[in-house]
Amino acid sequence: MNIKTNELGRGDSLRQTWQMISFWGLPAVVATLTILLADRHPTLFLAASAALAVMGGACLVNAARCRRLHCYLTAPYFLLLALGGLLAYGFDPHGEQFSRLWLLLALGAAPLLIWLPERLAGRKYLGAPGCGEGRECR
Repeated sequence: MNIKTNELGRGDSLRQTWQMISFWGLPAVVATLTILLADRHPTLFLAASAALAVMGGACLVNAARCRRLHCYLTAPYFLLLALGGLLAYGFDPHGEQFSRLWLLLALGAAPLLIWLPERLAGRKYLGAPGCGEGRECR
């Protein structure tokens, strides 16, 4: 079944600026800041986990609505990071450097997971035609 890209793109939350800021921009800033400050207040790992869960949940919804390729990877990735934040809080209550470092590095790798799959596949949406042959890929 071959679906046109513009049909899939209509349900893409990333096309709406307010949704992109609300579901990914602000939670990414909150997660980063709370992980950085977790050495002083380990309960901030809980806020980071909540922010990462919002991002993962938004990716799940977006993958279901428009079949955006990278959302199939980032949804479980962000949800695993949220679980990692909970584990860091439960097993590392003093906010040791190791927990904060791996969470920050993993969060920092997210842009690669967002950009790379769509470039390698040559398409934004599963089921959409690939790039080339007169079709533009953005």
